[in-house]
Amino acid sequence: MKIELNRLKFGYDIVVVGGGAAGCSFLGSLADNKYSTLMIDSRSFPRFKACSGILVNNSKGFFSGASLPPEVLSKPSAIDIVYQDWASNSEKHVKKNFINTCRKELDNWLFSKVLDKNMSILENTKLVDFFYTHDKNLIVLLLEHNGKTTSVVTKYLVGCDGALSIVRKKIFSKNIRYYVAIQELISGFKLDRAYFIFDDEITDFYGWLIPKGDCVEIGAAVSPFKAKEKFDLFKKKVSEKFGITGDGKIESAIVLRPSSLDEIFLGKDSIFLCGEAAALISPSSAEGISYALLSGKYCAEAFNSNLKSKMESYKEKCKPLLKRLNKKFIKSRKMGNPEDRKLIFGG
Repeated sequence: MKIELNRLKFGYDIVVVGGGAAGCSFLGSLADNKYSTLMIDSRSFPRFKACSGILVNNSKGFFSGASLPPEVLSKPSAIDIVYQDWASNSEKHVKKNFINTCRKELDNWLFSKVLDKNMSILENTKLVDFFYTHDKNLIVLLLEHNGKTTSVVTKYLVGCDGALSIVRKKIFSKNIRYYVAIQELISGFKLDRAYFIFDDEITDFYGWLIPKGDCVEIGAAVSPFKAKEKFDLFKKKVSEKFGITGDGKIESAIVLRPSSLDEIFLGKDSIFLCGEAAALISPSSAEGISYALLSGKYCAEAFNSNLKSKMESYKEKCKPLLKRLNKKFIKSRKMGNPEDRKLIFGG
């Protein structure tokens, strides 16, 4: 349940930083009444992250047959992908049957699943710093809530705080390449499938067009330097090629693009990282929801077990995610090479 600052306890078993997909997955999968738990988030709920909202097939296992509520789904609810290479004027249609969601409604639904659990939620609260006690049995967190500073103590810290994770930066020294994902929802246009577009003039990553009911989401992941200018050029090209024009609300987010498994960090000792905080995100498509949902679930399962080493259990459970990511690194290198794309697309 949500609490105010004056109801904050001094000590918890687990403090979770971040209430997005990874944080909600962890809390939703954590056994009830086994741990005293606090979740903090720098924003208020309902919260939103700029994201395509596409659930890849690996995400489906997380829901264990449970149906997503209608308000979470966009139209068409199942979509395939057309890959286009504008440099070689080639394309490839791939049947994917991905689930097309409204990311805001998806996050709200995930959050609603944890609201009734026996835990505390403190909104508008930033993690400023943290450190171990002298005996390393506890972690002291310094928090800022609406301009007020306070502290809590916890046995375990679970960082689900995304690409710019404060938790990761404190315990992991490697800098990971990042991009700015910019997207704009344009009304009055319809598509029956999604387009993933490669254009080296815009980015060495990719851009996208995704149908959202009577709207089309135009987006691109670009390098931070002159990001808006690159996105505007992409929009201009989309207008010329697809006839999609107009302006909508622009949203943006930082996305990581790890280059090898050496940049994936699941945590150490009593500090755990899930989702993009652990750099669990596809380097070929920037798809991170499936990794967030599954890593959050696996982390909770490690806590639910009676094994002494929760960290070792968590790392063992995440091995399939790392194996999948390793394949994505290979795919990313191929898709980033214009000559390889010609072979893949038949251009």
